Amino acid sequence: MKNKFLLLMILGIVFFASCSDSDNKDTPKDFNGIYSTTSTDRVLDLKYSNAVFIGKSVDFNSADGKSATLKLQGVVPGESETVFSSVPLESGSSVYTFSAEDKNDSRTVTLEGAIVKGKLTMNVNVKFAQNELMKTWDFSSVKMAWTPHDYPLTEVDLGFTKMKITTGLLATMAPTMLAKELKNYLQNVTFREDGNIVATYNTATVTEENPEPEADWQSSPLNLAQYCVKDGVCYVFLSLDMIMRQVDMDQEGRSAGTDPILGAVEQLLANGIPVHFEKTVGSDGKDALYVYLDEVLLKQLGPLLPMVESLIPEDMAFEASILGKTISVPIGPILENLPGALEVTTAMQVGLQFKGAE
Repeated sequence: MKNKFLLLMILGIVFFASCSDSDNKDTPKDFNGIYSTTSTDRVLDLKYSNAVFIGKSVDFNSADGKSATLKLQGVVPGESETVFSSVPLESGSSVYTFSAEDKNDSRTVTLEGAIVKGKLTMNVNVKFAQNELMKTWDFSSVKMAWTPHDYPLTEVDLGFTKMKITTGLLATMAPTMLAKELKNYLQNVTFREDGNIVATYNTATVTEENPEPEADWQSSPLNLAQYCVKDGVCYVFLSLDMIMRQVDMDQEGRSAGTDPILGAVEQLLANGIPVHFEKTVGSDGKDALYVYLDEVLLKQLGPLLPMVESLIPEDMAFEASILGKTISVPIGPILENLPGALEVTTAMQVGLQFKGAE
């Protein structure tokens, strides 16, 4: 009898303990909320194409503890919100795991992850439908056009006379100079199927001891710049948080106030920078690509000009060849007169030309 009583006591204690554990165990419904890569209460550990992606947030919500709705905020290029509904949740001790796929005519998004109290871990992979940009393009040259041609920007002294630098003359001179400089820093650009833009660029540092270092070509990290193509226009999305992280700058204390410069930048980052492109076949039979910004966007960038001007040294200039003579053209006066020039501009294109990589 004593043995039976002892056995019942043991079973009761075990049963009570197990019920108690079950009652105190966190369920997915306890995890509902917005998880962010900048939060300390609801941490989001997000990877896109298996690479870290910061500056984003995900809204997790489970009504029944068995499935969840996940809303990805600005994670997929071109989508302010990507919603996954009725995602099944798999229980494993205190961790709940999940996986899902969302597909339409333009892209397939897959995700897998896990959630515990205070942390959401997620890996997102995207595959866009084939488009004209999706390949590697070698940098070729710079192209620029500006109408009207006769708006004065500055003047230079040729010795025997002074010459006005107008919008049309600048559009003629600048491309050669810019292309020469860019070729030292930019080798090619790849538009990947996951929506990432990856550039091969020169990371060599110029010093007084070594003014012409050997080129050190490297690929830019993922998730700094992304793109999507809609109605024949390429929209580029820059991740300011990722860019700042890459250059190892402190993100704390960054303002998100109503400063007009920050407002212009934030709007572009949220909506995407519209970049026009024209794909052709060159005389050699190979693909050629011209990507450019037009006057609509360049006029929107007007509020940024004071910031750019403040960063330029007063004596900064570029060399140009005019009438067979190399002259120095100051940049400061050009920036000062740019707002007026943009105000009267009726047509403008500033872009880069590429050729299909071998």
